[in-house]
Amino acid sequence: MGTKPDVLFVVLDSMRRDRVSAYDHHRRTTPELESLATEATRFENAYTPAPWTLPSHCSMFTGLTPSEHGVTNGFTDRSIGLPGSLQTTAETLRERGYRTAGFSNNPWVGQLSGLSRGFNSFVEWDLEVSRDDETTSNRLRDALYSRGHTLLGYASRQPLALLKRPFFTSTLVDRASRWLTQQAARPEPSFAFLNLMEAHSPYYPPSSAFRRLDLDPPNFLESRLLNTNLLAYTMRRTDLSEAQRARTLEFYDACLRYQDRQLGVLFDALREAGTYDDTLIVVCSDHGKTLGDFDRDAGLTHYMRSINTNVPLFVKWPGQEEAGRVTAPTELTAIHDVISHPDVDETAALTDDEPALTEDFIPHTGKTSAETTRWRAVSGESHRYLRNTAGEEYVLGGRGPDEHVVSPEEEVTRTLREQFEARVSTLAPPPTDEAETPSSLGRSVEGQLEDLGYL
Repeated sequence: MGTKPDVLFVVLDSMRRDRVSAYDHHRRTTPELESLATEATRFENAYTPAPWTLPSHCSMFTGLTPSEHGVTNGFTDRSIGLPGSLQTTAETLRERGYRTAGFSNNPWVGQLSGLSRGFNSFVEWDLEVSRDDETTSNRLRDALYSRGHTLLGYASRQPLALLKRPFFTSTLVDRASRWLTQQAARPEPSFAFLNLMEAHSPYYPPSSAFRRLDLDPPNFLESRLLNTNLLAYTMRRTDLSEAQRARTLEFYDACLRYQDRQLGVLFDALREAGTYDDTLIVVCSDHGKTLGDFDRDAGLTHYMRSINTNVPLFVKWPGQEEAGRVTAPTELTAIHDVISHPDVDETAALTDDEPALTEDFIPHTGKTSAETTRWRAVSGESHRYLRNTAGEEYVLGGRGPDEHVVSPEEEVTRTLREQFEARVSTLAPPPTDEAETPSSLGRSVEGQLEDLGYL
């Protein structure tokens, strides 16, 4: 490529591949992604490094698996941030002369985890500007929101979660769009990162999103009851009936439609600034979302199902005008290399023929440390092989909600087992230095994580 292109990296938190119309879902949930797919590369077998937010983002920002960077759980009695010795994507790009800005809907993604390092400006989930080098043109209103971020954090909690969608998401997208427009006039290349959480419960999409999908908009009482039941399901206090699950998926699809329009606002900002064609654009999900699809009490953990780990991934290389399609297994850890060196063609980093590795350390979060069970999986084009620390192993076929345990020929299982062991043998131990982030959570952050079902 020769020059340093601008970079836009968007993580659509908890977005299931099977509900994305750009991957052939029957409802048109993502028309902006459909349009992007006509001039970008769509990855069919992209796998997240972990089935939940914190370790997945740490992996995408370092190029390391969870067991290599060491951020595997979110327990509040120990540090949950990246070790200081690990360089993040933003730090690498800033060293290479990039202007960097981050905008995050998720409390895990920011100063709490150390992922705000390397950004000239970073806006947290509660609109706190946690990093600002004083060259960003923040408006007076932005500064006031930042100073009152604790109050805004409390206001975002249920039952006032209606504030979350029309306010927090749109505010972040508006700020990111303004930043992209400002940076287009500067000589330095830019890197913008966003995490948007519309696909993460609680679900309060606007009525217009339901109508665009020919669905019946809910009243406030229905929305409140649905999200209360969903939180109880997430906390394993109840199960979802078939009727509840069907309606939840309608809410989910409406959230995707609203979020997709926000993505379009970002793309429009690039087009109006004249930088869209030559920008490296990466859009993916950090993990999926299980909504009553599988038995949570089965021996095989539902977190490691492909519905949580096989995620959407689109990459529009600078200057790309035609659609591409990759079916080879792809690890999202490779995004770090692709974005860190956007002036080098890193296509090969995303098209490895080896199975993709996913790791999970259960439980994910809690108020005190607990003994964890580690699961690992390698995923190819047709089968997935899973094993836990107790030595239990499974071979899975199918995809998404149709995935099921299979009993292939022993030769197939042996090959998968060998691929698993070969991939695991390459993993390096995590650093031993301390993280540069607080080891305890503030009350508003902890409250938000509780409402999101993490604690």
